Amino acid sequence: MEDRSFVDAHGIEVRTRWWPVDSPEGVVILAHGASEHVGRYDRFAGALNDAGYLVAGLDHRGHGRTGPAPGVMGPGGGAAVVDDLHELRQQASDTAGEHVPAFLFAHSMGTLIGLAYLASHSDGLSGAVLCGVPVDVDEAPAIGPLLAGLADAGQRDEPVTDLLGNNNAAFEPARTRYDWLSRDPDEVDRYIADPLCGDDNPLTYGYLIDLFDVVAPARGRFEAIACPVFVIAGDRDPAAAMGANATVLARALTAAGIPNDLRLYADARHELLNETNRDEVTADIVGWLRAR
Repeated sequence: MEDRSFVDAHGIEVRTRWWPVDSPEGVVILAHGASEHVGRYDRFAGALNDAGYLVAGLDHRGHGRTGPAPGVMGPGGGAAVVDDLHELRQQASDTAGEHVPAFLFAHSMGTLIGLAYLASHSDGLSGAVLCGVPVDVDEAPAIGPLLAGLADAGQRDEPVTDLLGNNNAAFEPARTRYDWLSRDPDEVDRYIADPLCGDDNPLTYGYLIDLFDVVAPARGRFEAIACPVFVIAGDRDPAAAMGANATVLARALTAAGIPNDLRLYADARHELLNETNRDEVTADIVGWLRAR
């Protein structure tokens, strides 16, 4: 693993992590979820390395080691976050060679950034894997105006303290407030112990406003997605409506004429890469990438 960075067009230093291999057979770009960071994907990246893929990921604006501040998107807003992902993809493809197939893997909030990215920059991608989509995409266009009303009320810079909602309700009596992430208690404990995750790293309302500024219009441009998509989720993932959001997304992609595959994992919760069946999930992802 290598730590790198680049300064984007708005002057933000974007921190990245690379897992290189000799003579890569493909490139996978990682887009992580809310209130976490790309360093948590080390095990998954190692498995992709073993399969011959160069892997590169970034800490999104307001996450991990990337500024401007925890939970704040900063100058350029949602469009800049999408541009950051594109810059990383270009760097990785330059390293591996333009002829090497490139893929996107996105988790949770990263799937929303990923959908905005795919609607604008999917030309040349060989595929995308979207894991644990946290929103009914058919409702995305209505979320933006609702969030804008919060900004008008002066809440833009306020932390979103109820983002998790009632995610643990299905798992009560719960051992922790993050049991909904995984059935593996060790993985839950690692998340809680990570200073760059969870309660100490909430999103602001402004972050969500800027995010949906690019997500909402992307919903109307699914026909522009130029690569196949693998949609995956746990059927016990409350953040993804117990898998329903994945089904809605797959249906919307099909209606737009985009080739896609859907896989729901029985009893699995939100973080499929950290679940008790993570080896099965990883093998399915590798198999899907190789088939493309």
